[in-house]
Amino acid sequence: MQKYIKIPIFFLSLLPILIIFYQIIFNQLGPEPVKEITHVTGNWTLRFIIITLAMTPLQKFTKLNFWINYRRMFGLFVFFYASAHIMTYVGIDYRFDWSSISDDIVKKKIYICWIFSLAFISATCSYLI
Repeated sequence: MQKYIKIPIFFLSLLPILIIFYQIIFNQLGPEPVKEITHVTGNWTLRFIIITLAMTPLQKFTKLNFWINYRRMFGLFVFFYASAHIMTYVGIDYRFDWSSISDDIVKKKIYICWIFSLAFISATCSYLI
């Protein structure tokens, strides 16, 4: 039964990126499309982090173990959307201009926190796989 629930959850989790592709194809991203893509992928990364972290409390609160079966899939979607977010920022916004990226990191110190978060997510995902 749980195997059949994973398939719709997988496709629902892909829905935000499919909406972005639709908006790219039909030119509906507004006047700053790169900024919009960066914000959408970042917001969905945070949403999936919250969903992933909510699995254990849900399991303890409801006394149902099936919540834990979906935690890995949601965690991998965290990595997917975080990678899309970083690649949009580095590849599309700054076109891999490392000097501009380093200047931006120095100006906005919050990026250092995000770099450590991405490293932690990468290490966690490599452990899960």
